[in-house]
Amino acid sequence: MKWSRYSKLFKSKKNGWLLYNSASNAFLKIEENAVPVIQEIIKSPKTYDFSNAVSLYFQLRTSGFLVEDTKDDDLFNILKMRRLLVGYATDTLSLTIAPTRNCNFACPYCYETNRTKSMMSDETVDNLLKFIELHKTVRRLFLVWYGGEPLLAYKKIKQINARIEDLEIPYSSKMITNGYCLTPEICEELNDMHISFIQITIDGDKETHNSRRFLIGGGKTFDRIVDNVDTLLKSSWKGTLNLRVNVDTRNSKEFANVYRFIQSKYDDEILSRVYVYPGFVHGEDTNPDISCFFDYVKKGEFVAKLAKEENITPLPIFPQSKCTACTLVQHNSYVIGPDGELYKCWHDVGEKNKVIGNVSSFKNWNMALVAEGMVSGNYLEDERCEKCFFFPVCDGGCPKVRMLNKRDGKKRDHCSYFKNNLEELLEIHYEQKHGKETVKS
Repeated sequence: MKWSRYSKLFKSKKNGWLLYNSASNAFLKIEENAVPVIQEIIKSPKTYDFSNAVSLYFQLRTSGFLVEDTKDDDLFNILKMRRLLVGYATDTLSLTIAPTRNCNFACPYCYETNRTKSMMSDETVDNLLKFIELHKTVRRLFLVWYGGEPLLAYKKIKQINARIEDLEIPYSSKMITNGYCLTPEICEELNDMHISFIQITIDGDKETHNSRRFLIGGGKTFDRIVDNVDTLLKSSWKGTLNLRVNVDTRNSKEFANVYRFIQSKYDDEILSRVYVYPGFVHGEDTNPDISCFFDYVKKGEFVAKLAKEENITPLPIFPQSKCTACTLVQHNSYVIGPDGELYKCWHDVGEKNKVIGNVSSFKNWNMALVAEGMVSGNYLEDERCEKCFFFPVCDGGCPKVRMLNKRDGKKRDHCSYFKNNLEELLEIHYEQKHGKETVKS
């Protein structure tokens, strides 16, 4: 019997002693007179005499604080197995399709530099459909319409969608759009195209947004996007809208304004389909304004401040178990450009040196680049992650950042915002969820 490495005892400034386990996600309040007992158990769980504390023993056991000697290692292997199964699954195919790299916006922080006006040809569409058909074990298809700005190629999206319908493979679709071209006619067709999720981005208050997300040539976009969001949410469309609010240290105070603006516009029925959340804009090493971007510590501070000062929790305050796989580390997942070229990361679209192959052929793929992402980008291969307290409730952060760190030895940020802010965030969680079980001596 041992004290789990995924357990943490700490004293909250406002709420006293708290006990958290990331493996079970159990969260307990500890009475002051029980703390010395818990501390003694932590020091020597094998020799502690529980004969007069049977109830405490079962409480710690059932919550995962006390575990069998091999339990933590066994759990790591089980979670690793599950996450590998997700990454190497062959019964699903995930395709992010950019039918054009053209965009009508000129956002200064955009990572896409090659914005050609090329449109996916009919020949490439034919090859794309053959590519899907050749994945014979696929029982479910997941699509994301991407760009550039995908709605500039809406007719092409409809063409591809109709062809996919003929394959009779169950599928669902998402769309990442700036929202500027989202007409009433398009809104009424989204259900038939299986588009159940749309992401649209706003950059803060109207003035800030218009200074950062403007049309090529300088035209303002805020009012039209807001009007189009209104049209979308009041149309027959039944999907979910993710309204991403890009934030950095310059406009972070405006997130709450946008959040409350949306809350005030709609009734509860509509709001149940709307998720307003902060999107942390990332800077590259060459970006002159890199000091304006959030690292993972600042992200946690931002989330905590929103909860405490604004009573807004757009991101989890309490850690959540995850079992997901990014395109880079997922076997049957690709990003497809307008020429049929294949990538393993959304951020790579348009960069010739990041192309791994083409939908027209399974030959001459850059398997070295594929393998680098699958292995170097996978946190399951990182010894630090294996022993990390957060492993059960973490997906390792951005795989590409991890891969690049391994490639050039740099230390780019990829950790969870919980890592350096756990105590403060758990304290907020406790305050929001009074009634959690209390451990007494």
